[in-house]
Amino acid sequence: MALDIYSTTAMLQAIELMPREYSFLYDTFCADQGVVEDTKAIYDFKKGTRQMAPVVHKNTGGVLMERSGYETREIGFCTIAPERLVDLADLDKRMFGEKIMGAMTPEQRSKKILAKDLTEMRAAIQRRREWMARQVLLTGKLEVFQYVNEGREKQASLYADYGFTNKFTPTTAWDQTGAKIDDDMRSIYDMVYEGLGNMELIVMAPDVANTLLANSTFMKTMDTLNADMGEIRTKYRGQGVRFIGRNSDGVEMYSFAGKFVDDDGQVKPFLPAGTLIAGGRGVLKALHGPVTQLEGSGNSARHVTYVKKEVPKRLASEEGDAIKNRIKSCPTIIPFNVDAWVVADVT
Repeated sequence: MALDIYSTTAMLQAIELMPREYSFLYDTFCADQGVVEDTKAIYDFKKGTRQMAPVVHKNTGGVLMERSGYETREIGFCTIAPERLVDLADLDKRMFGEKIMGAMTPEQRSKKILAKDLTEMRAAIQRRREWMARQVLLTGKLEVFQYVNEGREKQASLYADYGFTNKFTPTTAWDQTGAKIDDDMRSIYDMVYEGLGNMELIVMAPDVANTLLANSTFMKTMDTLNADMGEIRTKYRGQGVRFIGRNSDGVEMYSFAGKFVDDDGQVKPFLPAGTLIAGGRGVLKALHGPVTQLEGSGNSARHVTYVKKEVPKRLASEEGDAIKNRIKSCPTIIPFNVDAWVVADVT
């Protein structure tokens, strides 16, 4: 029996063979924890502390030392479900890039449209994950709104405050005379260390990177491994990412100029002007919940649950001679340790 390429099983197999779109903040700071089978993610919450052992008299016993406290919390998953409609007009007209005098049939064009729509909807889902990671990194909160009535109304659906407090503001802004950039960076490292984090990289808004490169005092402290005849050569890595080099402590520094279209329709930078994020890779956990959806029709209709990150569905409207393709995903973002990174406003 031939496999129905429009079935959920076939489209799932196709999706799992597609490479996921790379997104800098998500792929740098989020560790993929896979899919859980529950409707909520249960996690341990803690804030970093470094206890010191007590000193006792040599003829006495020890002193009880408290264990680092933590709380077990739970958070729900948000639901992301972009859709694309394919009607007769889409099948009758030439696709973008198709030969002008091509002889593609509507059936062939339908398969091409499906593949293109699946790719673009997966990319859109990944951009939402990136947005969620941005929220947690910059604010320590995850606040998600859901759209109902096919996008006509917006309601609050998920809110979590992780109690993030690791924010830094220098005494003298980095774009001002007398700024002590190298000293401020070391203060930031100390904050990461005190929060039990690892200091691996700094990701900064483009204006912050330009300020560093224009500061002659700071440039004298730069690691010259990335220099050519005394001139720093930055390396563009794509996706708005530029490797600046390593500072005097060997910490990697990146400029990130990525932007996104927010829910209000405005184009915004992922990193606001004057902002940087410092810490280690994988300070956040990305988890996904199961996807349950109705499949079949009439007496054969049933609810099916998939323990998958992204699940496709195909809906038909016989009256409108149209088909709607959808991909559903249920992610959430959780910090490993809410003090493991620092957000600084430096200009």
